[in-house]
Amino acid sequence: MPEPLPDQRPARVRLEWGLTGARALLGADGSACLVVVVDVLSFSTAVTVACERGTVVHPYPYRDPAGASALAARLGATLAGPRGDGRVSLSPSTLRHLRGGRLVLPSPNGATIAHGLAGTGAVVVVGCVRNASAVAQVVDEHLAADATHDVVLVPAGERWADGSLRPCLEDHLGAGAIAAAIPRVGDLSTEARAAALLWQATPDPAATIRDTTSGRELVAAGWPQDVEIAAEHDATESVARLTDDGLGPAFTGNGP
Repeated sequence: MPEPLPDQRPARVRLEWGLTGARALLGADGSACLVVVVDVLSFSTAVTVACERGTVVHPYPYRDPAGASALAARLGATLAGPRGDGRVSLSPSTLRHLRGGRLVLPSPNGATIAHGLAGTGAVVVVGCVRNASAVAQVVDEHLAADATHDVVLVPAGERWADGSLRPCLEDHLGAGAIAAAIPRVGDLSTEARAAALLWQATPDPAATIRDTTSGRELVAAGWPQDVEIAAEHDATESVARLTDDGLGPAFTGNGP
C-alpha cells in the first residue's frame, strides 16, 4: 500500500519545498490552488524587476540550454546568459534597463519549478521579499473568492552537487514575509505559520539575507547589488502570473 502524501490540510495556506513538494500538496487536481514560487536569490527577484519594466518572462529549466535557445529564437526573445558575460542574466541588476519585450530566463530552481507546474491547472505566481505584501493580497483574494480555494507557498531552495534539495534561509524568509502579511492567519498550516514567525522574529532581514550562504556567495563573486535588490521589502506591488504566454504582471496594486 503506497504511503499517503504529505497534505497539511485542513489548512488552506500550506508550505512545502521544491517542485516535488509543490506537486505533493497540489495532489491530482490543482485547479483550485494558487501556487507561489519563492526563489529570493535570484529567480523571483529577477522576475519582479523584469515585470516592473513590462517584460514578459518565460521560465525555463537550467539544464536544457539548447531548448532555451530554441524557445528564445521562436519567440524573438532575449535569452538570459550566465552572470558576468555582459548580457542580461539571472542577476536582477542586469534587468533594470529592460523596456518591454520578452526574456527567456533559465534557472536551476525557481524557473524549473514554475516551468514544471505548467499544466497542473494551478494558478502560479512568483513571490519574494520585494513583493511580499502584494502577493499576500493576491492570496487573500484567492481564498475569499471560493471556499474550496487553497494556496501552496513553495520556497525553491538550492541544490547540492548531487542534485538533491538544499533548503535555504533566504527562501524560507521570503515565504515567511508573504505568510506574515496574509490577513487570514487562522488558515496557515503549521509549516506556513513557522515561516511567518521566522520572518517576524528576524530583526534585520536584509542583513540576514546578505549573510546567508547564497548571499555571501553572490557578494564574494562581485554581485552585492543583487543581494541588496532581493532584500528590498515591499519594493513593488507587481505580482507576475504564469500563463501560456509566460510570466507577466497580471496582478498590480489592488489585485486582479
